[in-house]
Amino acid sequence: MTNEQCQNCGGCALRGLDEKTYRQTKVIDFKNTLSQIKFANPQYDTPIFIEDGQRRRADLAFSYEKKSLKLGFNEQKTHNLIDITHCPMLDSALNDFLEPLHRFLTELCQISITVKNKKKLTTAYIHSGSVQLLHADNGIDILLHIETAPQLEHRLLVADFVNAIPNICRFSWQIKNTLPETVVEKIAPELHIADCIIKIPQGVFLQASKQAETMMIAKVLEYMDNTRGKMADLFCGLGTFTYPLAKLSGNELISVDSFAPSLKGLEQALNFNQIHNVTVINKNLFKYPLDAADLKDIKALVIDPPRAGAHEQCREIAKLSPEQQPEKIVFVSCNPKTFVYDAELLINAGYAFARVTLIDQFVYSKHEELIALFTLTPKDKGE
Repeated sequence: MTNEQCQNCGGCALRGLDEKTYRQTKVIDFKNTLSQIKFANPQYDTPIFIEDGQRRRADLAFSYEKKSLKLGFNEQKTHNLIDITHCPMLDSALNDFLEPLHRFLTELCQISITVKNKKKLTTAYIHSGSVQLLHADNGIDILLHIETAPQLEHRLLVADFVNAIPNICRFSWQIKNTLPETVVEKIAPELHIADCIIKIPQGVFLQASKQAETMMIAKVLEYMDNTRGKMADLFCGLGTFTYPLAKLSGNELISVDSFAPSLKGLEQALNFNQIHNVTVINKNLFKYPLDAADLKDIKALVIDPPRAGAHEQCREIAKLSPEQQPEKIVFVSCNPKTFVYDAELLINAGYAFARVTLIDQFVYSKHEELIALFTLTPKDKGE
């Protein structure tokens, strides 16, 4: 991207700031947000700033008009597509992949499709869509979103494209709201976490960068410290925090989520890596949070909700008597604003908001994340 393109793109709104000013701005805004939490005086640990050029995920739009393809991001607050050949936030593997992807999509959009319109046969083309890229730990995974069903010639083009580029693992497409279809898979895309190999299902949530994933796992383990016993990993997804916690001697976990592809991937990875101290539960924690019976004997929680927060689950924890409450909660939030409400619920329930770390993995954006530690003191538990 040129400087002008970076300024127009909606993803890097703060890229015009020098690094020192940018980081100071992030810290000030972060502390201002958390200052809204009543009766809180946490220890602010050293912020984790992920380096630029580390994004392993990208969701790019494309459009083919007047024999020209645009591939990139929408301009800030508009639907105007900015064509890119390089993006400073993406890692080198994804940046190197943009040029061949651009060529492939150009060819794809030039292939005609015969469609039946009432009683007539007409010619159509794929002219727009989006493509999700993931730089997995063993190569690149591609998921193409399009509105028009492709035909045999499109499949042949995909096969040639995938076979010509060694580091492509899998190519899938999704037509409208149907389930993704794997077109070519040379090898299943993988994550490597805590010496575990995890096959990645299509369309599941992953942290934006490998560096962030590694550092967030380390921070969760730091906040857990020597706590051992029965734990729950809530909104677990594919199990980013499940694997390292399960590997610690003396732990027994329940991992809870409601997104079936993530849970299927988690169960398969637990079996493949011979991890036997994890129970996987499919449950919508927004509608049916874990209650006193579910949380019986749970010593610690990891809560990693979507941007909406974990209000229902925190309210359920607040209903518990001190003897029933988990001793420790490590809260991973991708939205400090919704975290404010959840933190107040936990504080009012008798928890101390002990420590917090700013996580900045969406570099030069206004987006902030955090990891926080809540603890119960012996006095809180009536001891």
